[in-house]
Amino acid sequence: MFVGQSSGSSALLTRQAARPVLRAVVRERALDPDQNLILQGEAPQVAHILLSGYTCRHRTLMNGRRQITAILVPGDMCDLEAVLRGWADSGITALTRCVFGEIPLEQVADPLRQEPELARALLHQLLYQKAVDSERVLSLGQRTALQRLAHLFCELQERLQAVGLAEEDEYSLPLTQAELSELTGMTNVHVNRTLQVLRSQNLIRWHRGRLSLLNRPALERLAEFDPTYLRVL
Repeated sequence: MFVGQSSGSSALLTRQAARPVLRAVVRERALDPDQNLILQGEAPQVAHILLSGYTCRHRTLMNGRRQITAILVPGDMCDLEAVLRGWADSGITALTRCVFGEIPLEQVADPLRQEPELARALLHQLLYQKAVDSERVLSLGQRTALQRLAHLFCELQERLQAVGLAEEDEYSLPLTQAELSELTGMTNVHVNRTLQVLRSQNLIRWHRGRLSLLNRPALERLAEFDPTYLRVL
């Protein structure tokens, strides 16, 4: 299971907040990069919480073009909305090697069978994912290219640090520029140029899958990053 300690008393999805969900896990499932956890339109058979690795939710057009709508990190429920709805409006695919915890469908889909602690944890997950999704829409619609990447890097720092998977200003980011392109709504070339600008301003270093925030206060100012949206309960 994912490891780490909470980095404070905020209501981010900390290890403590995820504990009731982790207790409901009955088995683990591993996927390699680019393997699908669930397909768009498919009915889920179990619920999943991500224990290690990075995965994403995405929507795909008939011509195969993909838009990544969310990056999921350890501690995140992957398909909670799909379980409650009965079908997945988005596909879920591993970006790195991932381990998922499987939870019986009835424990998530049937509120009458949930213990109060689990029900609160699932509500927390829903509100948290909604907040992250809404902020991503704001980035796509209103933030500049520099701000989109800066905001994403600041958000991931907060989310990973909350589950003990980031140092103060550094964390693992084993994604490709193409995946960043699909997430930020920019071309691969535009992502590359934007990363170069952030590097030239000594705001980030991204090397061998590790991202360092060299001047976190300046990066947060550039992104107009306010982590309040992550503190949902």
